[in-house]
Amino acid sequence: MFNSVRRYLFSTGSLFTWGSSNGSLGYAVGSQQQMKGVSMPQLVKGFNNNVAQVQMGQNHSALITSEGELYTWGTGNSGQLGHNNDKDYITPQLVEFFTKHNLKVKQVALGDYHTVALTHDGDVWTWGYGGKEQNFLMDLLFLQVGALGHGNSKNRYTPTPVKALRSLKKIKYIQSGLRFTNAINENNELYVWGKGDYGVFGDGNNKSFNIPQRNEFFEGYLKKKQNLSIVKLKSCNNYSVALMSDGNLYGWGSNDFGQIGVKIEIGVEIYETANFPTQVLKDKFGDNKIVDFVVAEDLVAVLLDNNEVYWSGSKAEYSPARFPLPDGIAKITNIGCCYRCIVVATEDGKLYYRKKFFGEGNEDLSTGIITNDVATVFQNQNAKVLELGGAYRNRYAIVQI
Repeated sequence: MFNSVRRYLFSTGSLFTWGSSNGSLGYAVGSQQQMKGVSMPQLVKGFNNNVAQVQMGQNHSALITSEGELYTWGTGNSGQLGHNNDKDYITPQLVEFFTKHNLKVKQVALGDYHTVALTHDGDVWTWGYGGKEQNFLMDLLFLQVGALGHGNSKNRYTPTPVKALRSLKKIKYIQSGLRFTNAINENNELYVWGKGDYGVFGDGNNKSFNIPQRNEFFEGYLKKKQNLSIVKLKSCNNYSVALMSDGNLYGWGSNDFGQIGVKIEIGVEIYETANFPTQVLKDKFGDNKIVDFVVAEDLVAVLLDNNEVYWSGSKAEYSPARFPLPDGIAKITNIGCCYRCIVVATEDGKLYYRKKFFGEGNEDLSTGIITNDVATVFQNQNAKVLELGGAYRNRYAIVQI
């Protein structure tokens, strides 16, 4: 799941987390915090200005250091932490497999109960839930397909290479939803595997795949007929959004919150889907170009080159609507989102958000937008936000301090 914009691509910082304290925060919390959650950012110890990338899932989290080391923590019941067991870990633990094999991790992506890593040599590694239920009867009644791509339903407790990808051009980008995985290679070909419900593969059907399959819609229609290729791809829950080479956004999969932004209002189906990549409505963007975008469980937010942010979803906006930032704010350096939350950081050290992201601040009662200072939130006058994001009711920030 991917839900933040990173503008300082070669910078690293310290990790702060807060939220519902379901084991994904990276530190132990007291009994009151377990009940109420952690309301303000707390430092995850041991990574002083050394965190390059963070991913949060519903049940577990991961980070990559500047040295390419991978750490995971949270729920491990299906082996998704990669420590050769099914234990839970409250604090970040090194995934020793990669260091033992002299492999540096470039990217990490998280599903519901699986993890995907891309190493410096272009190999893709997966581990966690493969579709095998522990209860034999459940396994018999409900045939599941995991998102590991190894051709079977076995759970994996340590990183395992997706061998079917090794004969192709090197993979350069990975993304995961709840139970599916996307990978783009150096030829800009999209490969998909996992559980195909809700049109998550954008190929017009709900077939599942236990080994990677090339997405023929992108290859046959967008690439060959329209000469389009994927510039950026982000996935969350049961949908994906891609920025294409023509500057337009396309979304596909579940549109149950209206998050894909392809309709004026939601349909009658509980789980309305876009079975093929569908262009996100852009009539309100004018001539402004998309700089970047972020995705969450129920919404998509878009940053334009005129310093405005638009969003859709949360069963409130079914086509992109302007996020009501104050007029005349400084240049936006980061946007992030998680469930029902959007946050914006600017180059003058300001944060703009609604209540659910950080908590109290100076609120504009007409819009509900709160303004706060980075230095105040992170209790450091020199704090500089590099990345903001989260998953479900947990949030994180990578901050230089």
